[in-house]
Amino acid sequence: MSSNIVSVFNPPPQRTLSTEETMDCVPCQVMATMFSVGFGGYLAAGQPFKYTDKERKKGISLQEFEKQNPKWWKNGVRGFGGALVIFGLFRGTEGWLWNKNKEYKKF
Repeated sequence: MSSNIVSVFNPPPQRTLSTEETMDCVPCQVMATMFSVGFGGYLAAGQPFKYTDKERKKGISLQEFEKQNPKWWKNGVRGFGGALVIFGLFRGTEGWLWNKNKEYKKF
């Protein structure tokens, strides 16, 4: 088996993927949901922009910290976090709530 790095410069020939290879699996759906809801909740709650002891020890004042994280940036990141939460809920309910005919990969 060749290296993945070599495959970038000398890619294998293209092939048509089977439906079995492109099917979604339940563990993949669960992990995508957990990550999206968890990380989205972290961002939407504004946790990355908390002024903590870590910044105080570095000598960054609250005013400097606010300059480094302008309001438009905070709102953008929080909005992206909210979008991730919505995507996670959408992804998590895909197979059993609104797309009941979806087939999953067999193990």
